[in-house]
Amino acid sequence: MSAKSLELWYTLYDMEVRHWYDVNLNHGRTVHELYTEDGLFAVGPQERRGPNAVREFYEARAKRGVRTARHVLTNFRVLPVEGDARHARATGLICLYAGDKPPLLDSKPPVLIADLVNEYEADDKGGWLYVSHVLKPIFVGDDPFVRHALNAS
Repeated sequence: MSAKSLELWYTLYDMEVRHWYDVNLNHGRTVHELYTEDGLFAVGPQERRGPNAVREFYEARAKRGVRTARHVLTNFRVLPVEGDARHARATGLICLYAGDKPPLLDSKPPVLIADLVNEYEADDKGGWLYVSHVLKPIFVGDDPFVRHALNAS
């Protein structure tokens, strides 16, 4: 792996970790800042487009009350777009452990395991933004909020 490829991997991995850290520990209050003006955030059939829609989603989620969540990221791969230094793609795997009460929660299997598929665009400040940030559910547990959100009764 070249130094340039490693730098891109680290930059986008760090962005992904910051995204989920904010969701897990700050109710997602700042994640909308990571999206392009028409950037897509989707989990299964649920789609939000643009920073305002992403912000509204996390504001509504916070208003529901206590939610303890940990999104665990693994298998993160960056796929540069050949001949286009301003765009990149990445894939990974998200395991979500969550419940609607404060810690300590009983240890259970994840409430969601999803493939992660991202597309990025370089901004004018030397950073990156999500063009799309998509979770494709593979396994769904028994969490009522997740099942309802995915229409997976």
